[in-house]
Amino acid sequence: MRGNPAFLAILLGTIFGSLGASLSKALRYKAPDECKWVATGDGEDDVSLVCRLRTINSELENTNFSVIQPQHTVRLRLECSDALFYQSSLSAGSFRPLVELRELVIEYCKIGNLSDDAFKGLKELRNLTVRTHNTDWSAMALDVSTRAFTEELSKLERLDLGENNMWNLPEGSLCSLHNLEVLNLTKNRLREVSSFHFSASAGRCGSNLRELDLSNNSIENLPSAAFSALSRLQSLDLRSNAISFMADRAFESLSSLAVLKLTNNRLTSLPPELFNDARNIKEIHLRNNSLNVLPPGLFNDLSQLLVLDLSMNELTNEWVNSATFTSLVRLVVLDLSGNRISKLEPAVFRDLYSLQILRLQENLIETLPENTFSALYNLHTLVLSDNQLTVIDANTLSGLYVLSLLSLDNNRLDTLHPSSLRNASSLQDLHLNGNRLTAVPDALKATPLLRTLDLGENLISKIPTGTFDHVSQLYGLRLTENHIGNLTKGIFEKIKELTILNLSRNRIQYIEPGAFDDNTNLQAIRLDGNQLTDITGLFANLPNLVWLNVSDNKLKWFDYAMIPTGLQWLDIHANEISELGNYFEIETQLQLSNFDASYNKLTEITGNAIPTSVEVLFLNDNLISKVQSYAFFKKPNLTHVDLKGNKIQNLETYALRISAVPPDKPLPEFYIGDNQYLCDCTMEWLQRVNKQNQSRIHPHVKDLESIYCKLLYDRERMYVPLVEASHSQFLCKYESHCFALCHCCDFDACDCEMTCPNNCTCYHDQSWSANVVDCSAGGHVNRLPEQIPMDATKLYLDGNDLRIISSHAFIGRKKLKVLFLNASNIEIVQNRSFNGLRDLQHLHLQDNRIHELRGHEFEGLDNLRALYLQGNEISAIANNTFSPLRSLKVLQLQGNRLTTLAVWFLPTSIEVSLSRNPWSCECDYLEVYREWILASRNRVVDLSELRCVLNVTELEAYGQEVYKDNEFGFPLMEGNSNDSSKCTGFASIDNGIQGNLTKTIIERQALQDYLPLLVSTLAVFLVIVLLCMLIFIFRQEFRVWFHSRFGVRIFYRGTEFDREDRDKLFDAFVSYSSKDEAFVAEELAPVLEMGNPSYKLCLHYRDFPVGSFIADTIVQAVESSRRTIMVLSENFIKSEWCRFDFKSAHHQVLRDRRRRLILVLVGDVPQRDLDPDIRLYLKTNTYLQWGDKLFWEKLRFALPDVPNNQRTNNQRRQPPPVRRQHNNQTSGTRSAAVHI
Repeated sequence: MRGNPAFLAILLGTIFGSLGASLSKALRYKAPDECKWVATGDGEDDVSLVCRLRTINSELENTNFSVIQPQHTVRLRLECSDALFYQSSLSAGSFRPLVELRELVIEYCKIGNLSDDAFKGLKELRNLTVRTHNTDWSAMALDVSTRAFTEELSKLERLDLGENNMWNLPEGSLCSLHNLEVLNLTKNRLREVSSFHFSASAGRCGSNLRELDLSNNSIENLPSAAFSALSRLQSLDLRSNAISFMADRAFESLSSLAVLKLTNNRLTSLPPELFNDARNIKEIHLRNNSLNVLPPGLFNDLSQLLVLDLSMNELTNEWVNSATFTSLVRLVVLDLSGNRISKLEPAVFRDLYSLQILRLQENLIETLPENTFSALYNLHTLVLSDNQLTVIDANTLSGLYVLSLLSLDNNRLDTLHPSSLRNASSLQDLHLNGNRLTAVPDALKATPLLRTLDLGENLISKIPTGTFDHVSQLYGLRLTENHIGNLTKGIFEKIKELTILNLSRNRIQYIEPGAFDDNTNLQAIRLDGNQLTDITGLFANLPNLVWLNVSDNKLKWFDYAMIPTGLQWLDIHANEISELGNYFEIETQLQLSNFDASYNKLTEITGNAIPTSVEVLFLNDNLISKVQSYAFFKKPNLTHVDLKGNKIQNLETYALRISAVPPDKPLPEFYIGDNQYLCDCTMEWLQRVNKQNQSRIHPHVKDLESIYCKLLYDRERMYVPLVEASHSQFLCKYESHCFALCHCCDFDACDCEMTCPNNCTCYHDQSWSANVVDCSAGGHVNRLPEQIPMDATKLYLDGNDLRIISSHAFIGRKKLKVLFLNASNIEIVQNRSFNGLRDLQHLHLQDNRIHELRGHEFEGLDNLRALYLQGNEISAIANNTFSPLRSLKVLQLQGNRLTTLAVWFLPTSIEVSLSRNPWSCECDYLEVYREWILASRNRVVDLSELRCVLNVTELEAYGQEVYKDNEFGFPLMEGNSNDSSKCTGFASIDNGIQGNLTKTIIERQALQDYLPLLVSTLAVFLVIVLLCMLIFIFRQEFRVWFHSRFGVRIFYRGTEFDREDRDKLFDAFVSYSSKDEAFVAEELAPVLEMGNPSYKLCLHYRDFPVGSFIADTIVQAVESSRRTIMVLSENFIKSEWCRFDFKSAHHQVLRDRRRRLILVLVGDVPQRDLDPDIRLYLKTNTYLQWGDKLFWEKLRFALPDVPNNQRTNNQRRQPPPVRRQHNNQTSGTRSAAVHI
């Protein structure tokens, strides 16, 4: 039977058939769009569905749960968006179709009401959770209707209505849930419990309830027999309410109660008969109330009690006495911490022989009577921290034979009796920190199993040799914040297992070398906050050391040879170390990952000063002024480097160079701010370090935006943000410089040698494109400095005494862009003084003593943009003075002695300043001046300050404003009519006739008459010009549209060309790749052959005869067609076009027919894949992109016009759908094969 093949086949078929059927059923389950489903594993076809919605039936959307497949859906979880504050709602019968649902969870949906029959139809439901989190909307609360939970939910076992902001539940609304076992109403605002009808007299609701959670509500009192119907209740959670009163029989009939939680309430006392009916209770939690009274006998007869928490109350020793814990023989945990107990009676713990954990910390206990704990022979944890104990006597801890943890920290102990721990020989953890011990207690000799010892924050000053000989199993030793001085070899000799040692914050000045050599298991040592000056020979022989802190000492020097190579975390900050020594060059052998050397006196960082393995490096707040190139190179694990707060002025390009970081790994983060950076020519690269890092060979500088640097030369400001500094501000000083290609550097008067003149300071940028020469106030008298560099771009000569600028004074300085000659006592500027300065853009001649400009001073300044002549004594300027300045934009002439300047000769595109000049008030000049002002008012910067004077000989007497005119909103100022030299209005007609004016004045009324006509004509002209421009720009699109709309080709010059080809057999030959057959046969050809108009097409792979030579066939097909359509795709380029015969045939016939070629680009055709021939075709022929919205119109425009009979024959035929199966038979009349 076992070897029968037929039987095996049947068995395997049954197994795999069942499995396949199961899988097919599950796979047929279809979830709605916003839901995901998984198999529960509970049943063969059971499914758990999770739906993430925005809301349920809100103003945003309607929710239809009927789309959920009812079969097999046993669990449903609905999660609404917690980012949208829109109210959701559940209508009656919403879940009626889900007849198999056993678990329903609704979370984060802001439901305001559970209406009647909201869960109607869910007869199989076992678990229901509705958590709206309405606490996010303090004003919104969940209201539950009386019939929300009907008899149909009789199988419900778990109901969670937590975090709904509910104020109450309808009377007896839960009574229909006969099988309810777990009820969670946490985090609501319920104020009383009577509405639940959990009292036997109210109807005995919840008789099967086992767990009731009413925590985090607002319940204020518990009436008598409030839960008397809950005879099976095991856990009652009333934490974090406002309960201040409990009736004597509040827990009546709770015979099954095991866990009671009343933490964080307002109880001040408990009724004596509170636990009379709860004799089987195991845990009572009363932490953080205000209990100050414990009725006698309250806990009597609670023989099953295991945990009693009375911490953080106000109990005193009056109520914690020998009768308080009588008969609690099974009590395991007793917490009395945080009370006001000042003493303990000797018999207080007499019956607690099962007690294992006793917490008495944060009380006021001063003394412990002998044998207080003698009955606690099972106690393993005793916590007496934060009391007022002063002494531990020999018998204080008697009977604690299994004690493993003893906490006596933060008391007032100054001694321990030598025999105080003799009965606690099993002690493993001892906390004596925060006391007044002056020496290590001798009592430790009785604790051979001690593992951790905390003696921190005491007054210990000496540790004699042999102190720890009897605690050889010690694992961790804490001696921080004592007064320990020097340490000698042998102190820790016997504690071979020592792993963690804390000696921080002492007064240690010297540790004898080898003091830790016997403790080879040491992994972490703290020596920070001492006065050590040398650590040589202390740690090198500790192979397991991984963590070392020697910060905040007085170490003068450091070398990596002082630490073991396996160390991973090292802190040496706040010392006086000036160098990270690496004498033996072991940086590649170290395993250091975190290294803190901040707040020292380091001055330089080199490559071998940083271990190869380092990940996090702190070097901030040192005296570092130099970071060597490649200092961080080949440090592949670097993630964080801090160089802030040093004295770094320059960082070379390779100073922050790192090894190339892979793309899947983040760049290391460097912090380099708060240094003394100079924006010199070597620092410009840093400005772009985060942007131009495609090769990932520089770190990401996190604080780049906050870095300020000092400008080496700038007259406006000294400090700028590094990222805002311009290219021309990154400068370096130089005295002399000769370019590599210069061959005359050894000779005088060498133009390509840059030598800074005497009493001058010179600067250059990285590329020498900026060359600043500053000779300001250099004491140069009557002559310019000698040997001004020929490549100077900015020259400062202000503040000297030059008097005369001679002709061709700056010849050869062809790169000069800015020239400052202001305040240099210049009186005369000779003709062509600035000849040769063809690139000069700004010329400053203000605040000198120039008297006149004769007309040729500024010749050769073709690119001058700004000329500053204000503050001189100029009284005459020739009319042609500014004519050579074709690029001038700014001209400042204010503050001179000009009276009758012919301002109308000034360039028309400049901004000019003319105030503080004594302009003449003579009518023949003033009238023309006014007309120019009115026409140029937008270009005169100081228009409001222009004045003319009555008598030009008295320059101090200013008169009327020359620009005032009533048409432009300014009243025309009237002057003294008796003064014949003053002109207050327009010039008379006689003056105009006599030629006193230089232009005719048009009457304003006539101008107003012609103005509308002029504006209308100008508008029409502009519209016509705009239309012409649009037609010209979009002429091709316009021609295509016109042809598709009316069938007419406008501006077409190929009529004769088409007439010659009219007798051709085909309208077009289509050349394409065989891989594009589907596109041509189903997309392109049907529309052209069956559309209106219809075209005769010859298709390459459809119509070519089988067995013919491909080259000859292509030649004949092209010559027989009026157009050639080449479908250019990636397939075409990589297949057909690679064949020599195919390519040569196309070249042969298309060489003289390029105007007849149409290229159709299909898909993304990379330009790099195109050969020169195709690129030429694209440039010289029509090409169309498949997918263009006007593709068909443009294609028909590129194809020739067909005869009218071809149009009429197809007028009623509609183009077929774009995608269809092509049938060769239907197009037989419109296309024909080429037969050779």
